[in-house]
Formats: sequence, C-alpha cells, structure tokens
Amino acid sequence: AKPYVIFALTDETYSLVCDKELPEGIDRKGYYFWLSLLDQSYWITGSVLGCLLGKALPIDFTGVDFSMTALFLIIFLEQWEKAKSPIPALCGLSLSLLCLLAFGPDRFLIPAMLAISASLMLLRPLLGKKAAV
Repeated sequence: AKPYVIFALTDETYSLVCDKELPEGIDRKGYYFWLSLLDQSYWITGSVLGCLLGKALPIDFTGVDFSMTALFLIIFLEQWEKAKSPIPALCGLSLSLLCLLAFGPDRFLIPAMLAISASLMLLRPLLGKKAAV
C-alpha cells in the first residue's frame, strides 16, 4: 500500500492527513490507503467529467486563475497556525521570494523547492524534530 499512497499523494490528501487526528483503534495505514484511493478516484472522475462538460458547455473562465493562489495561501495559513515554530514557513516564504527575484516568474519554482528542501534539512537539527515537522 505504501507505494500507492506515495503515488496518489495530492494537495487534498496531504491536507486531510495533516489535519486529521485519528480515533483510537483506527488503522493508520488503512486510513491513508483508502483516503488516497478515494481522493484519486474523485480527482479522476472530476477531471473526466470536467473535460467532457467543459467541451459541451461554453463557460468563460476569465478571473478564475486566482484560485490556486488562494488555495496555497489557505494551506500556508493553516500550517502556520499549527506549527510549533514559524522558522520553516518563513524559510520557505523568503527563499521563494528570493528565487522569484533571481530567476523570474517562469523559472523560480524548481530552484525555490531545492533551496527550501536543502535549508530545511540543514535546519532540522537546530529546530528539533518536533519543531521542524
């Protein structure tokens, strides 16, 4: 099940896994598997329906492009509220802005992810395991 859970990981699944405190007696691995399977099936079903209906219905999607920005802002704020230390979030935010300025909006994502990953690995011993997660 672990390879499938890794394969099926999406933003929605990650958000539910991080947000949910499981009651006693619930198998954590089974929960992750079924959550991933259901999320992926909803994603695929919604994508197929959206593709079919999108071709059939003339809808103007102008102005909807802000939704991904809003999604990541909400995820960031929820993680900020639950974090034991603000350092990882501030590190990610500052390194992303630095890479945006250095590489431009079309090429900053991969360098930012590499810089964030490297800095969090370096900071982990300083923050302690609980604060870095």
